[in-house]
Amino acid sequence: MKRTIIACAMLEDEINAVYKKLECDYPIVWLDRGYHNTPEKLRAKLQETINELQDQDELLLCFGLCGNGTAGISSEKSRLILPKFDDCLNMLLCDGNRSCRGLVQSGTMYLTHGWTKDTEGILQQYDELLEEYDEETRDDILEMMYAHYNSVTVVDTGCYPMEETMEYAKKTCELMDFELKTTPGYVVMIEKLFSGDWDNNFLIMEPGEAVAEEGFEF
Repeated sequence: MKRTIIACAMLEDEINAVYKKLECDYPIVWLDRGYHNTPEKLRAKLQETINELQDQDELLLCFGLCGNGTAGISSEKSRLILPKFDDCLNMLLCDGNRSCRGLVQSGTMYLTHGWTKDTEGILQQYDELLEEYDEETRDDILEMMYAHYNSVTVVDTGCYPMEETMEYAKKTCELMDFELKTTPGYVVMIEKLFSGDWDNNFLIMEPGEAVAEEGFEF
C-alpha cells in the first residue's frame, strides 16, 4: 500500500509528534500554513499536489473543510481520506467522543504554537498596522476586526512547549482586553488518520469522487 500524507504546516507540531509515536514511514508533503487564509488558493494548491501524487494508492489529508478550501477536490486514481471536521481547531478539540459538529466556542480565539506563527496572527497584524497607521487608528481597526471575540484559549496538545504560546496569548489579551484560558487538546484524530482507523469522523473518497461540503455534516 503506497500512502502519502499531505499536511498543513499549521499542525506541524502535532503531526510530527504522532508521526514519531506511530513510527510512520509515509512521505509527508507540507503545505504552507498561510493557505488557510484564502480557501480558493488552498483548493488550487491541494488539487495540484493531489494531481502530482497519482502513483499513490491513498492520500491522507491533514485538513478539514477549511472554509470550503477542500470542497471540490478529487483524485483520479488515489483514494482521499480526510478528517470530517470544519477545521483543525475543531479536530484538536475532539477527544474521540464527539457528540456535535462544532467544538469551538463563539467569541473565543483559539491558539496553538502553530497558530502563533501565522502571518495573519493578531500580533503580526498589530505590527503591520503600526507601520501604516497611527496608534489610535490601528487600535480602531483591530477592535473592528476582533469585535466578536472576548477571550483567548490556548489549546495544550502536549506537542509543543507552552511557554512561548502562553506569552503570545498574554500579549494578545493585554492588547485587546481579552480573558485568557487554556484547554486540553488531542491528537487522537491525527493518530486515527495515520493508523488507518477511519471511523465516522472521516471522509473516504474513492477515485473520481469529489469532496463536498455536505459530507462534513455530523
